[in-house]
Amino acid sequence: MDLIPRSRTVFWFTIILLVVGLGIYTFNRYYIFKVGPKPIGGQMDAHGCLVAAGYSWCDKRQTCIRPWEEYCTATMPKTAVFNCDEQKNISAKFYIGDDKYVDLTLSDGRKLSVPHAISASGARYANADESFVFWNKGNTAFVTENGTTTFSGCVTQTQ
Repeated sequence: MDLIPRSRTVFWFTIILLVVGLGIYTFNRYYIFKVGPKPIGGQMDAHGCLVAAGYSWCDKRQTCIRPWEEYCTATMPKTAVFNCDEQKNISAKFYIGDDKYVDLTLSDGRKLSVPHAISASGARYANADESFVFWNKGNTAFVTENGTTTFSGCVTQTQ
């Protein structure tokens, strides 16, 4: 006689456990696959720039940029593509009238914004420790990295 009330209690306890478990499972599936967890480093600034990825707001361009890849200026760049030895190339964006930096895209996938440096002849751009130097004279260019020429025999085709 005592078995019937106990078995009902176990039955309803099992049903409640199944309903709660199904609810938790459904919520987690929805949250993970539909909403998704917030990615680590997904913080954005007031302008929507992804801070953890190195983006910051460039007021002059009204866009998010990575300062080491692009120069923040309102001046429209003039692009020159240099075809180099060993099937390499350099795309260079020069800012005529605001010639403080050159934005480079190298054929190995790197993007750099390199400050203008002093030179006796031609245009020279180098980072602070001179470990990366881009030289341009007329329609030719080359790159040295840590004292070694890594892009040589480069000749331009103006875009």
